[in-house]
Amino acid sequence: MPLPKLIATDLDGTLLDPQGRLSERNQKALQAAREHGIVTLAVTARPPRAVYRVPELAGVLDGAICCTGAIWYDTATRTADLRHPLPLPTARELHDRLRDALPGALFAVETGQRQVAHSTHMQAGIHYGDPWTVLEPGADLLAHADTVAELVVRVPGSTGTAMHEATRHIDMPGVRLWHWGNFPEIECTAAAATKGKALAAWCAGRGIGPEGVIAFGDMPNDVSMLAWAGRSFAMAGAHAEAIAAATDRADPAAEDGVAKTIEALLDLQVG
Repeated sequence: MPLPKLIATDLDGTLLDPQGRLSERNQKALQAAREHGIVTLAVTARPPRAVYRVPELAGVLDGAICCTGAIWYDTATRTADLRHPLPLPTARELHDRLRDALPGALFAVETGQRQVAHSTHMQAGIHYGDPWTVLEPGADLLAHADTVAELVVRVPGSTGTAMHEATRHIDMPGVRLWHWGNFPEIECTAAAATKGKALAAWCAGRGIGPEGVIAFGDMPNDVSMLAWAGRSFAMAGAHAEAIAAATDRADPAAEDGVAKTIEALLDLQVG
């Protein structure tokens, strides 16, 4: 089988361990891929700062697509390009509709540079989310955000699946809602901000078609990327939607599933 031109990988639940760290094995595998002339790209819901603050990533990535496709990030220069913001009037209407559908919900706005939130609870379970601007309860969240890469809503004690069911009726033009299975959060982006569309556009600018791409992922927001790539791997334990979209399977993130797949592809000897 010919080598791919590009490896696209999700980060959390796919390339990184549960603590948000890059293992030595994954790091070496990605570096080996680059030495074989393969471009490596992170495609993640994380904002740019949550990529560059994992220092080991900088040396093994050629770039990153962040905030589920809203931002293109140059890892070499640490410059970010917000390509698909959520318009402020749209974000405001969406905020009101989500608040009505999800009693007790907490909200935050990801601008691409920082998060603006009403509660420090929004920081729980987030790797490298700072800087944060925490407002007084009742303050106008969107009045303190100059741009909206994502609108984030969390219901403590719930699940992403339950939140998805409670908000299924919210159908706003130009908006997508993403959930994370058991994690009690939904992220809302512009409809154009999908991993699949962003990856296709990034590759088109470099003359790479889907047949030259291998992708890794584990969650519903990875589905469009996994479906677009010529070959794709859902991690063991991935969400059912990701498994259905992928052509292949990989071992769990905690067992360096991405590295094992790359090693087999490159016929590397390990140990």
